[in-house]
Parts: sequence; C-alpha cells; structure tokens
Amino acid sequence: MTTPVSAAVIRDLLNRDGAAAPTDGGVLGIRARPEWSGAPITFAGKPVTVVACASSLAVREVLLSRSPGEWLVVLTDRDDDDLGTGITAHFVGRRLRSPDPWEAVKHGFEATAIDSALARAENRTELANALLNATPSSGWPAARSGTLTYDHAMRSVAAAHLGLEATSIDLERVLEWTTSASLARSLANLTSLAGQQLAGSVVRWIAGQAGDLAGVLGALVLAGRAEDVLPLGLVARAVSATVSDSGPQALFRRSASLSADRGPVALGAWADAAESVVKRWLAQGNPAPETLVRVLNRVDRLLADVEAADYAGSSDVMRSGLTQRLASLGDALAQAGSRAAGRVAAGALGEALVQSDERKAVEAAWERVTAHALARRDGEVRVVRSQAAVQLVRWLALASAEPADLGSAIEQYWTTTSWVDRAAADAWNGVDDEELARGLRGVLEAVRARRAAFDGRFAQLLAAHERIGAAAPAGAVNAEDLLRRYVLPIAAQLPVLFVLADGMNCAVASEVMDDIGRQLDAWVECVPAGRTTRLAAIASYPTLTRVARPSLFCGELATGEQAVEQAGFAKLLQSVGLTGALFHKLGLDSSEPGFSSAHDVRAAIDNPNTGVVACVLNTIDDALDRSDPGGTEWGAESVKHLRPLLERAYRAGRVVVLASDHGHIVERRAGRMLTVEAASSNRSHAYTGTVQPGEIRLTGRRVLEHNGDAVLAVEDGLRYGPLKAGYHGGAAPAEVVIPVTLLTTGAVPAGWDLALPQAPAWWRGSIASAAPVRPVAAARPVVMPSKPSDPPTLFDTEPETAAPQPPASSDPITQLLSSPVYAEQRNRARGQAMPDEKVARLVRALLTTPGNRIDAESAAAALQVPVIQLAGALPRVQRLLNVEQYPVLDRDGTSVVLDVTLLREQFSVFGELT
Repeated sequence: MTTPVSAAVIRDLLNRDGAAAPTDGGVLGIRARPEWSGAPITFAGKPVTVVACASSLAVREVLLSRSPGEWLVVLTDRDDDDLGTGITAHFVGRRLRSPDPWEAVKHGFEATAIDSALARAENRTELANALLNATPSSGWPAARSGTLTYDHAMRSVAAAHLGLEATSIDLERVLEWTTSASLARSLANLTSLAGQQLAGSVVRWIAGQAGDLAGVLGALVLAGRAEDVLPLGLVARAVSATVSDSGPQALFRRSASLSADRGPVALGAWADAAESVVKRWLAQGNPAPETLVRVLNRVDRLLADVEAADYAGSSDVMRSGLTQRLASLGDALAQAGSRAAGRVAAGALGEALVQSDERKAVEAAWERVTAHALARRDGEVRVVRSQAAVQLVRWLALASAEPADLGSAIEQYWTTTSWVDRAAADAWNGVDDEELARGLRGVLEAVRARRAAFDGRFAQLLAAHERIGAAAPAGAVNAEDLLRRYVLPIAAQLPVLFVLADGMNCAVASEVMDDIGRQLDAWVECVPAGRTTRLAAIASYPTLTRVARPSLFCGELATGEQAVEQAGFAKLLQSVGLTGALFHKLGLDSSEPGFSSAHDVRAAIDNPNTGVVACVLNTIDDALDRSDPGGTEWGAESVKHLRPLLERAYRAGRVVVLASDHGHIVERRAGRMLTVEAASSNRSHAYTGTVQPGEIRLTGRRVLEHNGDAVLAVEDGLRYGPLKAGYHGGAAPAEVVIPVTLLTTGAVPAGWDLALPQAPAWWRGSIASAAPVRPVAAARPVVMPSKPSDPPTLFDTEPETAAPQPPASSDPITQLLSSPVYAEQRNRARGQAMPDEKVARLVRALLTTPGNRIDAESAAAALQVPVIQLAGALPRVQRLLNVEQYPVLDRDGTSVVLDVTLLREQFSVFGELT
C-alpha cells in the first residue's frame, strides 16, 4: 500500500540522489500514491516538475515529453516489474525510490539512528513529515553522537521557530519565553507550516522542562493564553497567602486550569520562578520596558479576577503589592508620628519622641518596602519620600540635647539638623496614596515642632553671641574671615577654584556633595585637620546677598553690589601676594556654541599662575523667586555651571572649595505674613521697640543694616512681604550657617585631612542598638591549634570535649572579642589588624541591619576611615574575622556583608539580637 509523499521528502531525495545525476537534469522515480498538489520545488537552481502517474503508460509518456536539462520527479504506485527496465533505466539509480520520511529526517539532522522516543511516537509518519516541512533554510543542527533524540529534535524546532534558543531550559526560562509578544504569531506560523501535531509536541516539550507544572503551562500556551503564564505565577504568590480552599484559590485554579490536587508547593514554585524572572529583568534592564508593563498590567487584572487584590502585599514584584506595603508603612509612620505629637504636647521635646517599639515597627515596614523589586525603580517617588520619613523617625527616636552655646548649636545644625531639613524637604513634597500621605504628615508635624524649638534656641544663642561681639566659636568662622583663614592658605600651596553657590544652605550642600560623590567620584572631600566634620561659616546680617556676599569676598564686613565684591576680592588677594579672578553670572555664561562656560573662565582655570578663580553660581538663589527649591533635586547638574567647572578644575589640577554666602528657607504655604515698618527683606526689618513671637532682635558690629539693630525672623513660616518660593534674610540656622566643603583629586592641602563619611548614622540606616541579647544554643567551636601537631594515626581516639559554655556576657560583640579564636586571629595578624573598638562598631552595625548588609559609606563610618580608604581597611578586619579564609566578612559589590551563621560557627558567639 502506497502513501502520499511530501515536498520535503522529495527535496531530501533530490539532495541525496541528485548529486550523482547528470548536471543537465534527471528523473527521480518515487513509489508513492500517484497524487500531487504540492508547492513548486527547485533543485540545483532549476525548477522541478512533479508528475503523478497511475500507469506504466503514463510514466512512459512523461519521459517522452521531458525537456532536456529538466528535473523530473515521477510519483507512481507501480513497482519496478510493472514498469520494466526500459522505464527504470531512465531513473536516477535505475530504480524507484521507496520514501521513508524518517530517513529524510535523519539526513536532515546528520544522524545515523533515531532514538526510541521518536521511533515510538504517535503518528510518527506525520511527525517526520512535519519535521521535514519545518526544516529551516540553514538546516537543522547536527545530532550529537549520531543519534537523533526527541529532545534534540524538539529543542531544534523551538529554537528555529518559537524563539527559544537555550542550552538549558528550566521553569524560569519557560516563563520568560511565554512573555514574547511574537509567540502567538510564531506558533501560528509553525502550525501552518508543519501542522498541529508538531506545534503541540514542541510546546508540550518546552513546558515539560518546567517540571511539575508542565501540563498546566503547556495547556495554557496551547489554549492561546501564553501571555497569562508569567502573570499567573505572580498572582500565585497572593493566592498562596489566602487560607486553604478560599475563594481566591478556587478562582485561581479555575483560571489556570489547575487541578485540585495542585497544592501550595506547586503555587509556591510557580510564584518563586515568576518573581525571579521579573527581579532579574529589573536588575538587568531587560526585557523591553513595554514587556514589563504588559506583564504587570495583566497581573493587576488577573488579581482582581481571582479576588486576591487584598493579598498583593505578599508579592515582591506586583505594583499593587508595593502600594500595599507603602500603605502599611504609612500606618506605622502615622502611629509613630501621632505618639510623638503627644509627647511634644507634654513638653518632652528633648527626649526620644519615638519609642523603640514604634521605631521597630516602622523599620520592619520599611524593610518590606525595600524588599520589593519595584522599590528600586527610577521615578518611584513614593519610596524616596517614604525613606525620608523613615530617616526622620530614626532622628525622632533619639534624644536631642539643647545646645549650650553657639558653637555647639552650629555643629549640631551642620552635622544633624540640616540633614533633618533635607529629609523633611523630600517628605514634604508628599504622595498621592492616602495612607502613606497621612503617615508622612504625622511624622512631619513632630519634626516641625522639634525643629522650631531648635531654631528658637539657635537664635537666642546667636543674639547673645553677636551682642557681645565675640569671636567665631570653635569649629566655625565668620564669613568675612573665611577666605583669609582657610582659602588663601590653600592657594599658597595649590591653585584653587572657589565656587560660591548663592543661597545654598547646609541641607542643599549635603545633597550636592552626595551627588558629586556619585557622579564625579574622582573628587574626595577634606575637612580641617583635627576635625571629623565639615567647616561652617557664619553669614553677616541680615542674611541677604547685598550684605553677606560682599563681606565674604572682601575679607571684611561690607555691603554693596558686584563692583564692591570685585574690588574687595582683588584687594584681599593682593594683600597676600596672590592673583585671582572673580566671575559673576553674566561672565560665566558662554556665548560660544558648544561650550558650557565662557572662554575667560576656562582660560583662568587653566592658568596655573591664577591662584584663586572664584565663580558665583546663582541657580539656588534665583529659585527662591521663580521656582520651588524644596522640590528640586540639587546636584552637580541642577546647579548651573557647577559640573563643567568641576571637570575643568580636575583637568587643571585645582582644589575646589564649595561654599555659600547665606542659606535659605523654603515656603511651605503654612506660614503667616506680618506687616512691619522698615522691612529690608521678607525676613528682616528695623527694630522699632517690639519683637513678635517667632522673631529675634540682633545687634552688634556684624549687623550691617538698620544701624546695627535689626529684627530677624526665626520661625520658618514667618515673612514680611509677598509670597515667594523661599526666603533669606532671617536668623534661622538654615539662613545663617554657611556650608564650606573642600574637594581635591590629588594632594591633600596642608592643614586638611581626608573626610570621614558625613551623614549621621540615622540617615544611612537603622539605629544600631547595644541592647542585651538572649542566649541561644551554641555551635561547636572551631579549634585552632597554636602550633603544628603530629598528624593523627589509625589508633588515635578523638578526645572528649566538654560542651562549650557561653561567656559571662550575653552581648555577642563582647563574646566575639573575648573568644579564644579571635585572640588567636589577632596574634596571627601581628599588628596588621583593625583595633578592637572599630571591629566592634562594624560588626554591631552589621548585626543590627536587615540582611546583615550595609553600604560602603556606613562601613567606612563604623571603621572611622574615609570611604576612599575602605578598600584598605576592610582586609584588616577580615584578617580577624575570616578564619581559615571562610568569608565571615565579605564585600558584595558596593555592600559589606556579614555571614552571621559563619560568625557563630567560627567564634562560638552565643547571642542573638532582640
């Protein structure tokens, strides 16, 4: 009985037998059912005529009508005896070919055998023809070891037609494959080309690589629901969080065609793999953004379909999951803020306004937010503003001592309170999520109360200090003395670029410095020798540009405009034998196409004989009039001209001093306007006999307007003029304290040291606690002999050892430092190890941080070294902690990580932090 023959089989026979035929064509005789309706075939670049012949006479007539050079294929069900030698002599090989599609398949895969799975396949002839029809133009990849296996055949089809090219395929890879926008079209094309059997076989084979979920995933794809496979896996996480046999679980099983016997294990595996895929996409920036959007949108719809939206918070990747986690954080923030407000009302401003349990609730909620994959996406402002609120809660959880003098008040503002202002500025911008917004508001109200008390105390100390004309307190310098005392001595050693960002307060300065550290990491910061914190200057009064800036540039108290500054600056430099150049706004702007700064500025910076190049940047001060400085992300790019100036200074080998003339406060639309006489600004006026609440009377030689007797606003919501985006002129520390920072890319100037990390501990992470810990079962200690011993013999017995007893202290840090293994490690380090107190600070910081992981800045702060020296400092700690090179302490990218399990095993640390 003969069967039909396919075009693929004909092509294969031509490829195998035609090579031996004459170059001017030939006749290929095939024993097959005499019928043909296939597509045109070519061979050796020539068209092939295929003719079905039901009799010997028909074959003879076709042979007689064949044109010279033509390739002719005869399909007949007559055998060789019926045809006779007169006809078969015309055929290639002088005989009919009996086609076997599997032989053609073997030839296509360069195989010599077919494995049993293919040999026993259902409808094996149709499968063989389908494989032949699916042969890509480049051919099939050769079978390994000469045997064509089912896996090799299906893998080849998947790669050639369904876009799944991988040597290793697992559940994650299958899920990722289903998200291809072209999958449905590719599957339809394969079905059209090779038939439903092969298309179904290869889909089931692909799904089979997914393990226990093979049947479910394959059925979804074949049902035209490939786009649901990955989203359903994400939804499975929320469904798994519901009670057994709940409505969402029943609806999910129905949507996913999941049998009732598929329990939590299957759902968990599906969810784990789906979340892993999305997390990898987010980490690597793949796939195309529209694919991720499409998947996440589908998740939200499916989540609603199975009535599991309330459980989205259990997912690390759903958008609604992040929203729910942020809502939970908002609840914790609101509770902490409300209780803090109650303590404020009770007059406990100096005490911890947030208690330990409240802070821990906030930290736990924040940890769940940061564990969400979408929390790290650019543009997720809810997370940025939530982080600011968490930082504020940490600050509220600390007691706040009232400063005793102006020096300590300035130090406290520059090192702590200005960071509070920075976080408050982020949180104040708010979010649209109701629960989270309430939490932000609650925290900000408590912060504002404590901040107002600090500002009031600062102003009182400032007024007393200026009234007696005292010198600037230790750790600070009057603005008029800044250049002479600090900048010009540097210029005597190294050329200096002095950048004055008009109106920059300390909060903005810390933000700009952080951005420079991220974007322009060639620069390192320095602080005056003997100090661990940045230098602060004190503006002259009122804190207005026409008062503060001339005083700074002239090196003496002065008022006026740019001409006064230019003359005073030149005179000051001449007095110490230096040359310089001062550029204001118009002088900095370039009129040359393609250049970011003016030619004169570039030439001055490049000239090594110009001791001090000073540039005034007005972006921040201008924003007070025309935009919203509280909503701006300040950095090297947003402050006009700053980045090109830094880059030019780097090439020229200049030290950079970044400072301001005065600071500013931001309008929050929650203040009041007071009508006064003789106002000199929105924040200052002449003293007329009374001082209202929220004001301070300031007198002394550094008060350069109102005959040395002025009233300055202190309360941040108080103004004397029209509404603007922000103000300056008053006596709030944000207006008075001038940030001063020094950057170098090379030598550290004499009198300066590399700076330690400047952010307070609560800004970087959870507040470390030295609270007692509860004992837990001890791991067996690692015994380290102090000297080599003889190797054991066959007859030795292991000595009995008493069970290790915990040290007297329950503090794991104390246990670590007092353990014999640690002592042995320190002996071996021979003076090259880090001091114990620094090791203790680092380990405690790691033990009290989620995941026992901290960033490089926090690690450097714990070790009290500049960040740039962390790479040299960590190995000194690892000499003590990494027993026999086991990575108790390790570095993972930019993070420092502590393996607590190894710490316990190596040092018998018994404590567990509560």
